[in-house]
Amino acid sequence: MATSTERDRLERVLRGQQALVDQVHQWLEEEQKQDDVLRAVVLSAKGEGVVRLRHLDPERIYDIRTIRALCVKYRLRFLDAGLFKGELPPQAVQAVRALERQAGGPITSYRIMAPAERFRLCDSEADPLLFVPIGNDRYYLVHKWGNDLSPMRAVLGWPFRSPLNLAALVLAMAVLMALVVPSQWLRPGMVDAPYWTGTRVLFIGWSFLVLSAFTVFGWLAFFGQFSDRSWNSRYFNA
Repeated sequence: MATSTERDRLERVLRGQQALVDQVHQWLEEEQKQDDVLRAVVLSAKGEGVVRLRHLDPERIYDIRTIRALCVKYRLRFLDAGLFKGELPPQAVQAVRALERQAGGPITSYRIMAPAERFRLCDSEADPLLFVPIGNDRYYLVHKWGNDLSPMRAVLGWPFRSPLNLAALVLAMAVLMALVVPSQWLRPGMVDAPYWTGTRVLFIGWSFLVLSAFTVFGWLAFFGQFSDRSWNSRYFNA
């Protein structure tokens, strides 16, 4: 049978383990509270105050012209983090923590590059890059998550970069449509009608006009502006 001394010693060991568990739980709760505060700070950031950082990684510094070019290429927006309506993942929170240690204090200016649907836009009813401004139209990349810079997004967004891109696509579609039409359809009654005739050239022009009319209607109804104008717009249909 265990003596009272052994029981007391065992109880002290168990109490010590429980105290350690309680301490760990308390530490985790405090860490979670700090993470929640950081998320709230980032996702409420508006305005652009310059952040002073030491020992910057040159690979993470981007000029505003580079950011604009990427936004146009992938049809993204570059806006205040306070307009972002997505979640800030734990990895991004840890990156913000590390950046604040590097800055020697809290940071309140953040910007996010993401698709338009990921922002609370002014008349609005997908993965982002978090930046902080460091002055002289330069921004420091804090963290990236998601895959919004995929090659497929660049291809799909190519027609919407500028009016010239969209016009080139419409013209290419008109030429392709005219090329696949059989000569007999363009010259009824002529069995041996040549492939290239004035009729086919006119059909290319007619196809371009028809497709342009539908494109203009659809563009004004569903899109609004091209990427080279809307990359930093707070309005949804822009």
